[in-house]
Amino acid sequence: MKSALPGFAILIATSVAFGQELTQDSISADRMLWPKTVIASVPIEAPVIVGGKQSGTIRLPAGREYPVMAVGIETVTVDVGGSLREVSGAETDLLVKSAAVKTARDAYQAKLQAAAAAVAPTPVSVTATPTPAPTPKIENVIGAKLTRLVALDGKKLVPYEAGSLANKKYLAVYYSGAWCGPCRAFTPDLVKWYKRNKPKSELFDLVFVSADRSADQMAEYMADDKMPWPALEFASIKMGNPIVGKGGPGIPSLVIFDAAGKPVAESYVNGQYVGPRKVLEDFEKILKKAE
Repeated sequence: MKSALPGFAILIATSVAFGQELTQDSISADRMLWPKTVIASVPIEAPVIVGGKQSGTIRLPAGREYPVMAVGIETVTVDVGGSLREVSGAETDLLVKSAAVKTARDAYQAKLQAAAAAVAPTPVSVTATPTPAPTPKIENVIGAKLTRLVALDGKKLVPYEAGSLANKKYLAVYYSGAWCGPCRAFTPDLVKWYKRNKPKSELFDLVFVSADRSADQMAEYMADDKMPWPALEFASIKMGNPIVGKGGPGIPSLVIFDAAGKPVAESYVNGQYVGPRKVLEDFEKILKKAE
């Protein structure tokens, strides 16, 4: 057992395919499969804090449940009384709990596929005059994937009308999490930028996609940083909404989509991380040209 520190950026990879067998390797690559907690089958050393300082350790017995902070290829990082510890994934019920998460997600995706098939359009006759395709809009491309939105009302999250994103020429999507140090450093600056620029332009809006471990943590993060924009509902994130995988392999990440759903500025360029601040710089130039 050893102490662990959270990494500078947490990887968020493409979701495990429908029906694919789970391994810890595949779970570590798809944070949507990480369970909220795991039960350790071995004792874990926990720090004893007195007066704000560690004065020793206490050995917690096997069978205790701990919040999951990260899943690696071989280990699971858990929160033990405010201190992070690594335990072998084989010494927890990680596979069982992640399998339950995946089963629920697969069932949800199957339901969506069945619903889509049920409303499949009837083929147009060769003699019929085809209806011209509508001009792509945010609500038809990116907005179609963001139908379940929420926003702050005081310190609580309430449903948000997704139709308000209609006719926006650009949509910014912010991928972030409360537990991510670089995210907490950048978010206040993004809030200031948004409040400064949003009143001057109706060309864009911003949506938050959380990488938090629970809906309560997400709501607390939004309230603490006073996020003035809507967010993708946590349940939709956990069920593998397609927009989740468009932010790149790490956070914080900011992506600007145009009306056709094409990224015009993003935190990862040719696989290299340039960060969200560079995206804001590029987006300000784009807005000046568009106005």
